[in-house]
Amino acid sequence: MLVKVVAPLLAVFLAVTSSDLVGAPVNADLNNPEVQEALRFAVAQYNSESNSVYISHVIKVISVQTQVVAGVKYIFTIEMAQTNCKKEEAEQICTVNSDPAIAQPHECKFAVWSQPWQSSMQLIENTC
Repeated sequence: MLVKVVAPLLAVFLAVTSSDLVGAPVNADLNNPEVQEALRFAVAQYNSESNSVYISHVIKVISVQTQVVAGVKYIFTIEMAQTNCKKEEAEQICTVNSDPAIAQPHECKFAVWSQPWQSSMQLIENTC
């Protein structure tokens, strides 16, 4: 009798735990144009809100995930470093500063919430 109850429960448990959870974050393709747009937005927001004199750039993307939440939530774990360009300088091609004391590479986590039908994008998490 115990085997007749335990075996089906175990089978259901294994089936549920092996499938993806609906609404859970899933890995995303960095080459996707929407993902790239969200990352550019996050970096621009970070640069506009930071107290640094220098612009920061992404030097390595560690992970990218998306999650469906009344729109799309893009979750980035990246490594950033400061460039040799100052914020007040005109748009130009900037490279990461060769001086490690200025470059200050560091890991950041950004979350961007996008609702494309409303042309809305917000940086909702910035742990940098």
